[in-house]
Amino acid sequence: MKRWLFLFLFFTLTIHLFSQETHIFTDDIKTLRIAVDGQEQRFPILQMRKGEQLNISFDDLTHDYRRYFYRIEHCTYDFKTSTQLFESEYLTSPSNEEVITNYQQSFNTAILYTHYSFSFPNASMQPLLSGNYRLSILRTSETGEPERVVETYFAIVEPLALVSAIVSANTEVDYRDSHQQVSLNVDASNLQGLDYPQEEIKTYVLQNRRWDNVVQNPPYTSQMGNRFLWEHSKDLIFDAGNEYRKFEMLSTRHATMHIDRLYMLDGIYNAEVMTDKPRNHYLYDEDQNGRFVVRSDDRSNDDIEADYFLTHFTLQMPKLKGKRIFLNGRWTGRSLNPDYELRYNEDTQAYEASVLLKQGYYSYQYLTAPNSTEKANTNETEGNFFQTENEYTVLIYFHNQSERYDRLVGFSQVYSSIQ
Repeated sequence: MKRWLFLFLFFTLTIHLFSQETHIFTDDIKTLRIAVDGQEQRFPILQMRKGEQLNISFDDLTHDYRRYFYRIEHCTYDFKTSTQLFESEYLTSPSNEEVITNYQQSFNTAILYTHYSFSFPNASMQPLLSGNYRLSILRTSETGEPERVVETYFAIVEPLALVSAIVSANTEVDYRDSHQQVSLNVDASNLQGLDYPQEEIKTYVLQNRRWDNVVQNPPYTSQMGNRFLWEHSKDLIFDAGNEYRKFEMLSTRHATMHIDRLYMLDGIYNAEVMTDKPRNHYLYDEDQNGRFVVRSDDRSNDDIEADYFLTHFTLQMPKLKGKRIFLNGRWTGRSLNPDYELRYNEDTQAYEASVLLKQGYYSYQYLTAPNSTEKANTNETEGNFFQTENEYTVLIYFHNQSERYDRLVGFSQVYSSIQ
C-alpha cells in the first residue's frame, strides 16, 4: 500500500552552505543547546511579535567563572552579514553586547564544568526585522580581548507565503526504492511588490536539518499568477537514508540502551557504544532524526549534575578509499564536523572515534564524504530506503527591490511517512 504525505509548509532551497552551521571554536565549550520556549525539538525560528524566546545554554569545562557575552547580527538569506542595515534598524539594544549573568557550577561530577544559560529576546535586546540572524558567544581572553567561542544562527519569520507539499517515493530516479521526492505548491499572493519572483524569492529545503545536502532555489516547473509549482523536480529528490541509530547514557553505575560497558579511567567515566555495522536493509524505528536530550537517572538537576563520558564509537567495516566518515546528529553542530570524524584502525579493521558527551539520549548516523566541505551520503554506512521517516524543513526568503534586507516570509517543517 502506498501512502502519500501531504505537507503544509511555507516555501523552499539547494547548495552547499556551510557558513550557517553551528561552529564551536574551542575544546572547553560543550553541550550547546538551543530551544524555542523550552522545546529543544523545534527548529531555531521565532514567529515575529509572538513573544517566543530562544533558550541557549552551554557548559564551560572549568569551575572558574569567565565573563561570557553574546552579540546579534542580521544576515542575508545566505547567512552573510546584512551590510545595508544599521544595527538600530534590526535590533533594540543599548549596545549589541549582552553579558550572560546566569551560571551555575557543576555539583558532584567527575568532570568539573560551569553551566551558562540565557534567553533571547529579552528586556534588553529585541529584534525588529524578520530574516536570518547570527548569534556569537564571546568571552574575555587572558589578554583582555574578546574571543569568539561559538557561532550559531536563528531566524525570525513573518508568515506571508503559504505552501502545500507532497513527499513521494515515486521519483525521476527510481520507483519506491532509495529516494524521496518533494513536490511544492506555493501561494505567494500575500507578498506585496512581488514583481520578479526568480530574483526576489529565495527558497531552501533541508532534510533532517543537514546543510551539506540542502537544496537552494530549485527552478519552479510552472506558474499560475503568484502561485508556483515544483512538480517532478529533479532538484528536490533526496537520498532517503535510514532511521537514525540511538543510545543512552543515563547512569554512571550500569550500561543502558546500546551501551556495551561503562568504566572509570584516570578519573573520567568511559562508555563504549555497541559496535555498529553498515546497514543493508531498512530498519524501522521511532527515531529522533539526530536529536539529543541531556538526562541522568541518578541526579535531579541534569544541567549541573549530569556527568560527562568519554564515549567510544566503533563502526566495523572495510576501509573506504577516498572517503572520510563522520558522526552526525544535531549534537555534532555541523553535518561534517572534523571533531567527530572517525579514524580507521587497521588492527581492529574498524572506524573509531572517542568524543566527550554529557549524559543523556543521543540519536546519530554515520555519513561519508570525500572531505568535510562536500555533500555527504549514507550509501556505504546506513543505506537508502524509501520507507525512512525524514524531517523536511522549508524556508522562504523575499527581497523586494525597494528594501535593503532579506525577509523570511515562510517556514514549516514536516515529517515524511511513506509505507
